[in-house]
Order: sequence, then C-alpha cells, then structure tokens
Amino acid sequence: FIATIVINSAGLNSDKIAQLAGIDIAHVGYKIHYCKGEYFSLNSKWRHLVARLIYPIPGQAGLGIHVTMSLDGRMRLGPNTRYVDEIDYSVDETQKEAFYEFAKRFLPLLELEDLEPEFAGIRPKLQAPGEVFRDFIVAHEEKIGFPGLINLIGIESPGLTASPAIARYVAGMVKELLR
Repeated sequence: FIATIVINSAGLNSDKIAQLAGIDIAHVGYKIHYCKGEYFSLNSKWRHLVARLIYPIPGQAGLGIHVTMSLDGRMRLGPNTRYVDEIDYSVDETQKEAFYEFAKRFLPLLELEDLEPEFAGIRPKLQAPGEVFRDFIVAHEEKIGFPGLINLIGIESPGLTASPAIARYVAGMVKELLR
C-alpha cells in the first residue's frame, strides 16, 4: 500500500508497528513494556456501603490500589502494577492478600474472604521497571526520516479520558500535513 499519511495508534503493539515502519525503537525510546493491572471486587455485603472513590496518596509507582464503584454499585479494588513479559488477562489470585493488606488501611472491617478476582488489563508503559516515568508519545516522525508517519505510543492512563483531545490534536497534525 502507498499512503500519504499513516497513523500508528496500535496500543500495546504500537512499538511493533513503528518498528515495521523502519524506526529503531530502541534508539528513539519507543519500546513498550507491558504493565499488568489487576482488580478484585468486594462481595455483595459491601455493595453501596461507600459512596465515593477512595484514593491513597500516590507513590512513585503511581496511584496504587484504590477503591472505585462499578455502575451497579459493586466496590472494586485496583489496579496493582506488575510488569509482565506476556499479555495475559487472568487475575493472579496470589495477589489477593496484598490487595487485602493495602485496602484494610481505609476499609478496616474488610476481611480477606470479601475479595473476589474480577479482571485485569495491560498498560503500555514506555519506562521499564525501576525507570523514571515517561509520558506518552504523539509525534510526526518527519525529523527522524519518516514524513507522513504519526506515532501514538505508550498511551496509558489517562489515555481513554484524553482520547477526544488527542484525536483533535492528531487531526490538526493531519490537516497541516495535507496543506
């Protein structure tokens, strides 16, 4: 295929697409590191007992495990942060006790058996474990020899929230390229 503009917004595979286009992802710092986040929900006795989100003071690794509610009123704990080598959406039940220990600080009546595995997701991080946070990339790659290629790489939280603004920004880039 021949294209004037290519937009790479392939999420967890955006680094691989950039590499397929010919970019040395190690040299430019585009390698994606998979970071798994798991969630546990609290059983039905906790339904509707908390009316607000509960966030701890953020640490170096991010917000940490916090309390949110699902649309049906279920309380949810998560996510944790674990770098993984493979994409795997299963919840590691050995993490249950760590969730419990963390959450009982602000939910003192919580019992270990109140936690049930719910779901997991994978975030595309640009920094490897132990490295300083790196923000996501939205770049027209003309400066490194790829005119017309727009890369969106490493977009994690708040990527979904920011997606309308990111889309407007990229649309502006495309408009400029088509002039």
